[in-house]
Amino acid sequence: MEFFCENPAAGHADDRIWKGYVKQLRRHGDTVEADISGKGSAMHVIIGRYEYGRYLCIPDCGVGSTLAALDDCFWNREQLERQMGRTDAITLAEALKAISKELEDMV
Repeated sequence: MEFFCENPAAGHADDRIWKGYVKQLRRHGDTVEADISGKGSAMHVIIGRYEYGRYLCIPDCGVGSTLAALDDCFWNREQLERQMGRTDAITLAEALKAISKELEDMV
């Protein structure tokens, strides 16, 4: 699945819009695993639900965060930016939005 990411605050025009990709979307009970890539980064993510909401974990990067609704790019990006760079946080937030319809019955 292909999606687009945007960072209007980027200084260089080439850094403002880029393509992202979701590959290998796999469901395991209440969790989903996906390979997400964009702008030179590739991440294996785990998305799930717990008593107080949703979470995202990227074990290879040591990143874990609560999530709002999967299509809430602003809140999810803000949370992820606390632990990783802006470009990767935007890519992840847009990927979550891109897969939100497919996963709304699950996570």
